[in-house]
Amino acid sequence: MKNLFLAGPAKEYQKSFENYVQAYKSVNDNHYLDIYEKGLENFDEYLNGLRNNSKGIDVEKGWVATSTFWLIDNNEVVGVVRIRHQEIGTAGHIGYDISPNCRNKGYGNQILKLAVVEAEKIGIKEAVLTCSVDNIASKKIIEKNNGKLLGTVFDEEDNENMYKFSITTTTNKL
Repeated sequence: MKNLFLAGPAKEYQKSFENYVQAYKSVNDNHYLDIYEKGLENFDEYLNGLRNNSKGIDVEKGWVATSTFWLIDNNEVVGVVRIRHQEIGTAGHIGYDISPNCRNKGYGNQILKLAVVEAEKIGIKEAVLTCSVDNIASKKIIEKNNGKLLGTVFDEEDNENMYKFSITTTTNKL
């Protein structure tokens, strides 16, 4: 885990990304499977859509420009982070996930640490993050990365209570 880095989605990681998606399929995690399954159907089109999204092109109604990065360890995709260029609803600026095969190994902490640096490059000074009140692991990761609890919000779409945090990007230098 010494050489972890964030990479923009790229063709060179196609097989690894496909394995990443299959890991969600194997644990019946339809939430993330729905997000990534397009990449299995037409990888080039999926990559193009992610690139466009980062530039604010073809953004779904109600959403904002979003930059996606893959957490790479030993040439394998082990996590994905989405950095929304503006705070949106209960989603905040940063959303991340770690492959079911790679959880509880410290990747969550590292992906968020690296994402905060990228958020600052985008111009975000105070990144907002949310996580389900039931997601204790994510809560700990956010707190470990200097997340300050702002309170709770209710996500109507997912019908759940969420913790809302902020992280000042300029205080999280690597």
